[in-house]
Amino acid sequence: MEASVQHCADEGHGMDVPINDKSPAHQRNHDTSPVDRVSLREKIGLGFGKVVGDGTHGTLHVLVSPIYNMTLGLNPALISTIVFIQRLWDAMLDPAFGQFSDNFRSRWGRRRPLLFIAAFPVALLFGALWWFPRGVSAHYLFWYLLLVSLAFYAAYSLYTMPLGGLIIEATDDYHERTRIASVTLAFGFAAQVGSQWIFPVTQMSVFPDTITGVRWVAVGCVLLFFVAGLMPAALCRERLYANVAAKQRRVPFLESWRAVRQNQSFMALLWVRGIFSFGTNVVGMLSGYMYIYYVFGGNIKAAAFGVAAIGSCYHIAAILTSLAVYPHIEHRLGKRCTLQVAAGVLIVGCFSKIFLYQPGHAWLPLTVIAINGISNAGVSLMCIAMLGDIADYDEWQTGLRREGLFTSLLSWFEKAGNSLGTFLTGFILVWIGFNAKLGAQSDHTLWLMKLAYVVGPATGALLTLLFIHRYELSQDQVYEIKEELTRRRAAKNVLSADDVSTR
Repeated sequence: MEASVQHCADEGHGMDVPINDKSPAHQRNHDTSPVDRVSLREKIGLGFGKVVGDGTHGTLHVLVSPIYNMTLGLNPALISTIVFIQRLWDAMLDPAFGQFSDNFRSRWGRRRPLLFIAAFPVALLFGALWWFPRGVSAHYLFWYLLLVSLAFYAAYSLYTMPLGGLIIEATDDYHERTRIASVTLAFGFAAQVGSQWIFPVTQMSVFPDTITGVRWVAVGCVLLFFVAGLMPAALCRERLYANVAAKQRRVPFLESWRAVRQNQSFMALLWVRGIFSFGTNVVGMLSGYMYIYYVFGGNIKAAAFGVAAIGSCYHIAAILTSLAVYPHIEHRLGKRCTLQVAAGVLIVGCFSKIFLYQPGHAWLPLTVIAINGISNAGVSLMCIAMLGDIADYDEWQTGLRREGLFTSLLSWFEKAGNSLGTFLTGFILVWIGFNAKLGAQSDHTLWLMKLAYVVGPATGALLTLLFIHRYELSQDQVYEIKEELTRRRAAKNVLSADDVSTR
């Protein structure tokens, strides 16, 4: 066990850069200096931004099947096709908006004005997703959901890419980056806890029908997301804008891509994010289907409360571990090993599904869902925290700050895995013989559903463990890069002051 811990601590072994590479026994445990701490006000502002990013997308993901398939009868393969297209569209937009955010210049910075501009359309278009006309054909519903969601994800990308850059550049401390990521993720997971309860609210007797319920709940969501969307622009600052980013040249996308693709740690992280996302999303929609049709025999109303409860359990477990567990593991073992721990947790959760999903046992799946939430929190947290280290390494190599590009490319791989996995889910449901009109499904269909629910995420987690070994940046190396960048920036500021004085 001790040998394993030492191996994980030596994350940077073998990295071919002119930075001291200490053996595991000589890795130092660095502490965050007070000057590198980010204020609670800024963390809250960034957290509200994640409420918009995760809350809108999470609610759409939760509601699309209960509303468009289970309530309106739209074919699940058509829904999977729409989700695939919308997420692929979102992924395609991310690099463009990330690069635009890096190259944008204004008296207020390069991130905050874009957040301010995008807050209203992203909230308004989210609400429009649920205000479709009544009594229309399936063909009309298909095109309505597709076109409105494409407009929504354009605004969504314009908002989330500057937000990701703002999170990365908030500090240059190795451990403080993990703390910021944990707080912002906790806000995002909290928003998704709320999203789990939107469908049960639409079933309340105060509404005459489900469609009326979802429309008026969506109005409340629009107001919440708009106010939350303004918070990062109002409460946060752009730490490196005036002295670094504002002075750098605008870099074309292809030039930036050629530079960052040489970064082995970043490329490893991209593959990890894409593979893990694909593995969890290829059967992601099956979570609700398993609960409704495997546990409750197709009784949607009886399962509605339980579906919300298990979804909440997922995100509550993610919140608690992202705030109270993973930062401590990262401080002891480093970021790469912490991500490995999170992937291993998912493998345990996958095999527990075999025993804990049983017809009529409504609460056994809570354990599985909690394990899934714990795993996803660790992988997401470490990916965000690693991006800041990678951005510093890139500046150390090239002299450029391009957090938006790194955020967008990581998002692209995550969403590509998400969209491809979600696209296949609907066809998996059709292949195994699922038919929502039947209510209760056949034993053969249920068995195949359970098999897919186990194998898909487990395979993704195993491949994640394989690819993360190529990530090279260690804690010591990141702190040495930080010290060198501080010296360089100070020297540039002195030279700039000398130039001004001689004019």
